[in-house]
Amino acid sequence: MDNLDLISYDDVIEAAYDIFLEMAQDSLEPADVLLFTAQFDDRGAAEVVETGDDWPGHVGFAVDGEEYAEVRIGLVNEANDELDDIFARMLISRNPDNKFCHILWKRD
Repeated sequence: MDNLDLISYDDVIEAAYDIFLEMAQDSLEPADVLLFTAQFDDRGAAEVVETGDDWPGHVGFAVDGEEYAEVRIGLVNEANDELDDIFARMLISRNPDNKFCHILWKRD
């Protein structure tokens, strides 16, 4: 597939965040929902990271790192400026003809 046909990383992040907000209430522990809601304005982040090697085991197929993007959503540790409290890891297709998203939710 020509890379020009793929959804941009900015659009992937926006889609991931919308999906996250829609599903978080039913998929996270109530305490995590409260924590995320209370602290997202100050410490929240959604970022594209290198696609993890574990995705094929979760989704059952080989994951092309160009066609799919991994987005992590969580809270940034202010001391080291790293996303360290991750509420969701999401694998999203960048192919506009393949609407695919798989989410690994934080579990306590």
